[in-house]
Amino acid sequence: MTRRRFPVRLAAPALVLAPLLLTIPAAVPARAAPPAAAIGPTAATLGCRLYFNDAGTGSSPTIWQDTFTLTQSPAEPKVGDTVTVTLTAPTGPDNGPVGLNAGDVPVNVTLALGGSLSGSATLRMSSYPARAVAPTEPLGPITATGTYFAAAAGAATLTVGRVTFANASATTHCSAAGDRDHKAAPVPTSIVESFTVGGTGTATPPPRPSASATPPPSAKPSPSLPPSATDDPPPTATDEVDTPAQPFGPKSVKLNCKTLSSLSTWTATHTLSMSPSNPGRGAKVTVSLKFSAGPKSGPVPVGAGDLVPKATVKVGGVGSGTVNLTGPAYGAIDANAILPGATLTGTYTTSQAGLVSLTVTNVVFDHPQVDTECNAGADPVTGPKETSIVAKFTVKSRAATDDEGEGGGGGNGDGGGSLPTTGEGGVTTLILLWSSAALLLGVGLVVVLPRRRRLLRS
Repeated sequence: MTRRRFPVRLAAPALVLAPLLLTIPAAVPARAAPPAAAIGPTAATLGCRLYFNDAGTGSSPTIWQDTFTLTQSPAEPKVGDTVTVTLTAPTGPDNGPVGLNAGDVPVNVTLALGGSLSGSATLRMSSYPARAVAPTEPLGPITATGTYFAAAAGAATLTVGRVTFANASATTHCSAAGDRDHKAAPVPTSIVESFTVGGTGTATPPPRPSASATPPPSAKPSPSLPPSATDDPPPTATDEVDTPAQPFGPKSVKLNCKTLSSLSTWTATHTLSMSPSNPGRGAKVTVSLKFSAGPKSGPVPVGAGDLVPKATVKVGGVGSGTVNLTGPAYGAIDANAILPGATLTGTYTTSQAGLVSLTVTNVVFDHPQVDTECNAGADPVTGPKETSIVAKFTVKSRAATDDEGEGGGGGNGDGGGSLPTTGEGGVTTLILLWSSAALLLGVGLVVVLPRRRRLLRS
């Protein structure tokens, strides 16, 4: 098989994974009772797109060709079995033009259960790639594993619907071959396993554990007893579904800005998003605000690194607190010039399950001598008002999985404002700088007066 190398030249200086489109050999004649051992190894290809901060409709379409094997254990499940499913690919997609560190892109594979079964299952590889990878080199073997509950007897299927490479700043979504929005409109792949669930009737999945059910330190399961009720149960057909997140925009928004005593308006296209979009309790969520253009600079040139865009996001619903977002500092800006667009990010840790709202309350263009504050208030400084930029998502009742990270934002909000990095050879900072530089549009007003120092407000 001839592997197609990473086709991107200028579009993405970050991880742009080549998707895989699975081309399954001619179908095996139908049997009365398929053995359900495995599908593959089979050559396949998927189509993929890159999503900065997992937002938007994607860009930099690529392909990923590999050889895939889908197995399950037990190979011939019966009603009531918890079945382990594994998807493997020996080569992996090709890396983009920037080196990648080990563990930068956890892999999530979404499986659709069909026939006598319903619902979905998620296969995960929490740390990928296994080693640092140079530009344009294959990322290496993939082994993603998950479970489902065999709830009903009869002919059933497993279908790989989407593969996600979950880098927080440059997520890649892949589904069946072709270029489309693989995140919002994935097409099921041709990786389909047909099998029969033995037995009769239906079974009820095991109950989910109570959050407070913790065994004493000395308690040890007996080999003759079933697994402890405190073990995390596998995903089942009755699990909570992935409630679609409601990011804001891209949408044009008009805000009011104030610099010293000068008032002005600022109109730009804003996008507010979060990743992951359906986290569990205790997950670390990255919040991202992107705007197409900043306001207009004042009559005095601004030095490189002197002006930094920042924003405050209020966490509402079942959460509380604030998330502080920060973008890369601007380069040198001429007098009376329109500021480039920017992408601001910050993180916070989820708490209880339920619907969470994110509201941008203020955008600040921070200068060592004088700030410009922008929000929906008639006087953004003395009478600030929340903006109409509101996004929503649902925190699931399960605990956060390994690939959702450990929260470090201080509980119900209070996220950090610094940009995440991936270390030497990493891609995150470069990605953010690239995406910011690619959005050099807009209107507005930022007056920078270099003689007066700003007063810090609590």
